[in-house]
Amino acid sequence: MIELNFIKDNNKINLKANVCKNDILKNYMKFEYFTALCKEGCPNYNSNYTCPPNSPTFTEYVKDYKYSLVIAMYMNIPKNKNMSEVHEYLRIVLSDLLIPLERKINGLLTDGGRCIYCKECAYIDNLPCRFPEKMRFSMESMGIDLDSACKDILNYSMSWNSDNENSYCTVIGSVNFNNIDKYDLKEIILDII
Repeated sequence: MIELNFIKDNNKINLKANVCKNDILKNYMKFEYFTALCKEGCPNYNSNYTCPPNSPTFTEYVKDYKYSLVIAMYMNIPKNKNMSEVHEYLRIVLSDLLIPLERKINGLLTDGGRCIYCKECAYIDNLPCRFPEKMRFSMESMGIDLDSACKDILNYSMSWNSDNENSYCTVIGSVNFNNIDKYDLKEIILDII
């Protein structure tokens, strides 16, 4: 288990990460269930290339990889910010870690939510993706039950608590890779952040 605290932009950010076999993560896949939830309640459903119903299943996406480094980043919500602002900020911080980490360990990342490269996805206009080489999917869009996976793999509850002064926000991502013995993942993460 990797546990780190760091300061970025005057914000205290917490990070928990752990390696697990993708065969274990596949047990948390409930693709039809989460796709149905997205269809019922998410404004991003069928509006971009990386959200349901356009996302692959987790098993399809990681078929060439044995392991995942699952990463949770979380921070308290400052009094002058709301959940949406902090979530958007943490997504950027997470991406700033995942993209170089993906390169360093020759892996494939899963992002912390819908693709945010374009203000409006080309999918809406029935055009090809503008950045297909950057397109990545989130674990939740591929059907992974993040709450259960985080509890079991990271010993962490990702509850989005916004009702009291101890409210915090969590984003989850991962990097999938094959050679677990080759890397000191904590040192690589520390070099990046």
